[in-house]
Amino acid sequence: SFPVDAFKFLEGGVAGWGTICGACAGSCVVTNVILGPSTAGSEVGMLMGSELMQRYASTAMPTYVPKNPRVKADPPKTVADSPLCHLSVGKWMKAANKELGSPERKDRCARLTASMAHELVTVLNLWKDGKYQTKGEVPARAYAIQAQHNCNDCHGTDVPSPPAAKKI
Repeated sequence: SFPVDAFKFLEGGVAGWGTICGACAGSCVVTNVILGPSTAGSEVGMLMGSELMQRYASTAMPTYVPKNPRVKADPPKTVADSPLCHLSVGKWMKAANKELGSPERKDRCARLTASMAHELVTVLNLWKDGKYQTKGEVPARAYAIQAQHNCNDCHGTDVPSPPAAKKI
């Protein structure tokens, strides 16, 4: 009865805009559905989502290998260094020498989504067993602005300075 079709918009980095990877956004939806949003009095769901986005950004992906892959060749693994779809896919396309519409790129994104689902289940199981210790952070607290950890891929050396840090 859960309306999973409502989340189809996450494809292509949210409605094809290449913003946050749908696997990251989907993981955050799940953590908030299960653990509750930060407005419910706990930051665990948000922090778990932040941790998962950091794993996505810093891990060579995809890690999942299907039993019966549609594309037989193993896709190269790349580190996105960002939760943004266009950076992640762009780096992979360059490494693989493949086009956006290629079966290999579609296979890569399917495997990456499965890789993130595995990461999500791993941390949720730790939480359920009372063993979860978040490695997530609230970026606005860490950087004094809502941000990812690496601005240089898009901004180069022209990264604007955030306002003076204020306690939020």
